[in-house]
Amino acid sequence: MPWKIDEERLRATMPFMRDGQEIKPLFELKDGIPPVIAIPHMDFPQVVYMHPNEPFRKVEHRNANFEVVGTEMLPTEHLTKVVQDEAELKAALEAGWVKKPYLPKAPPDPNADLYGKRKATEEKC
Repeated sequence: MPWKIDEERLRATMPFMRDGQEIKPLFELKDGIPPVIAIPHMDFPQVVYMHPNEPFRKVEHRNANFEVVGTEMLPTEHLTKVVQDEAELKAALEAGWVKKPYLPKAPPDPNADLYGKRKATEEKC
């Protein structure tokens, strides 16, 4: 739960002047930390997510002559949408949006098949 400074109690810890005399507070700050109060939890606005259908996307890099010089596999990301009330949340969930964010997967290692045991059908070098 988030916290905020309790300004009324903080004022009570500060010394003040009255009729030219400094008046000590009723209690002092503990370890120099101001008093805090809890902020009540709010349900809205809330973020919902649209997960991608494919875990990776291919990006082709081209040179000045528009020739493909390289292809890169990048993980896909989710889309986000902010809903303001319960009706919007219900409509978004019915449309395929979800409350949990999408955690992208690492792209496949292009050198994964170079090492390790060979398949029985392959010839030995």
